[in-house]
Amino acid sequence: MIILGHVLATLIIVGFPVWDVLETRALKSSTNPRRKIITYQRIIAVEWISSLITLIALRSQLFVIWPAARDTVLQKIGLSFVLGLVSAFVIMLVLQVFLTRHNAKMREKVLQAFKRMAFILPVTLEERTWFLLVSLTAGCCEEILYRGFLIRYFADFPWHTEIWIAIAISSLAFGLAHGYQGLTGMIATAVIGALMAIVFAVTGSLWLPIALHTVLDLRVLFLLRPGELFSEVPADHVS
Repeated sequence: MIILGHVLATLIIVGFPVWDVLETRALKSSTNPRRKIITYQRIIAVEWISSLITLIALRSQLFVIWPAARDTVLQKIGLSFVLGLVSAFVIMLVLQVFLTRHNAKMREKVLQAFKRMAFILPVTLEERTWFLLVSLTAGCCEEILYRGFLIRYFADFPWHTEIWIAIAISSLAFGLAHGYQGLTGMIATAVIGALMAIVFAVTGSLWLPIALHTVLDLRVLFLLRPGELFSEVPADHVS
């Protein structure tokens, strides 16, 4: 069990960021019109295989935080504060979608941000379908790996570090695995990872972070209409 934990932690902390760099480089340089879909399929396969191995090893322990860790976090951050933060987070996402669809200036601002990520964002209907599956996969699997497993790996076994250190390491690892978003995106992702970790620790359950993470990723499909980035994507990237 300890050896498997070391292998999984190494895969998450080192393997995923390296794979992210290599996959991003291949995606940007490819002339295969289906290369984006291949990347989506690889993400789904890698994350589900990793998560299933973790589930087999730790089972239901992945979905709950142990009482001592929860009590430690609750001493610093109250449940009502976290639930208020979650409510504000959800309201912000809903407002972003609403304003983007009804405000031309807001829409242009969002599209400008998405242009930098056009190489990986969905354009065609088929790509949007696969992106939907990627979003569901990331929402579930990344919470299992980074919050359910990695926090426990550092804070509970085998290292027994302070829960705050474990949360910091898992959040940094989460940010590093999203290098395709650039430095600003990696920092933002690490902050979001920390938020998910705190929600996990305070509520004691992984289900709310899974739901929040899934909604966060799915919002891209509501912000982007089919074919909207077509003009920003090279012709050889469109199927």
